[in-house]
Amino acid sequence: MSIAVDSSAEAASTVAARTPIASRQVSKVLPQLFDLQDDSRLTVLEIGRALPETVRFFSSIRCKIHIADLYSELRDGKLDRNATGKSLERCFQEQLALPAGTRLDVCLLWDFPHYLDEKQLRAFSRALWPWLHPETRAFVYGVHSGATILLNREYGIFDAQTISIRPRSDAALPCSPHPQSFLNEWLTCLSVSRGILLADGKVECLMRTRN
Repeated sequence: MSIAVDSSAEAASTVAARTPIASRQVSKVLPQLFDLQDDSRLTVLEIGRALPETVRFFSSIRCKIHIADLYSELRDGKLDRNATGKSLERCFQEQLALPAGTRLDVCLLWDFPHYLDEKQLRAFSRALWPWLHPETRAFVYGVHSGATILLNREYGIFDAQTISIRPRSDAALPCSPHPQSFLNEWLTCLSVSRGILLADGKVECLMRTRN
């Protein structure tokens, strides 16, 4: 699914009607996603639902946002966890469903990588790689250690400095938190540019296209 932000008010209001109230987290990494050198139109990938505050935020800037709710794809069993190699990569390509010629400027991956094992994360990375360009930036939550507990949360954006956090309405998916070093190794299309350790053991990571 892809939507132009300026035409999605109806979709946003529908999601808002069934979305729990969000808490706010000031981010030191998020502003760097939008610290661009010109006013060209942004192309954004959101791995998650089109939350109303995220849609409102992006409606204030020139951009197009592509929604790929891969959390729901996992929950609904649309990812064949037994697939390998090219078959698994094609599965992710189909779920991303990006139009030909798309070049992503910003990727909001949140904590999605921690719901994939090494094989799946490498395949996801290969599927994402063709849509990146040398200046692509991504926001990912890493963890300080594998013992860090990731709560069943979904994330959005209130403004360029503030992340929204709310409980998911669905049951938690199986999760295996990957330390930042593993994330940097297995998410092969991106590399960590900056990391900020949070009080709960998560790490806000700014990632950039790997050279």
